[in-house]
Amino acid sequence: MKNMSVVFFVLLTFICRAQEYTQQKNEIQNLVKEVRQHIINKDTTAFKALFTKNSFNWTAVIKDKTQQKRLKNKTSNPSNLFTKKIQDFHLFLLDKGNQDELFKNVHIENDDVIGSVTCDYSFLLDNRVTNYGKEFWQLAKVNGQWKIISVIYSIELD
Repeated sequence: MKNMSVVFFVLLTFICRAQEYTQQKNEIQNLVKEVRQHIINKDTTAFKALFTKNSFNWTAVIKDKTQQKRLKNKTSNPSNLFTKKIQDFHLFLLDKGNQDELFKNVHIENDDVIGSVTCDYSFLLDNRVTNYGKEFWQLAKVNGQWKIISVIYSIELD
């Protein structure tokens, strides 16, 4: 009987923790939706609020096929890697045209204070895909809200 009580409490703890992580995962899914909405609405203030203030890096790696085209066209910057800070990152929302970013195959890993999002993305300008690839976000729960710390993604130009 004593062993059954211990097993019951262990299972109860596991179930409670799983429910907590499920709630956190739902919060992160809402963060992904918010990112998309702020891009569509070109809301730079709300968009910037989804990120931590000082620890953000936005890093892109250009995929081989696109990089070969860039090199063939004698690009002024031959590197296939670029990094920007949050101060520069949101400026793309000010570009002309209707923008959207579609996220597919979203996978979320988390505990109660850190998490990650991995997904396939397609970026659209005026309903036309301009680039696509894979994104990896690193997250932290700061003062009760999920924030994006960093993003690394691959770029294939269409």
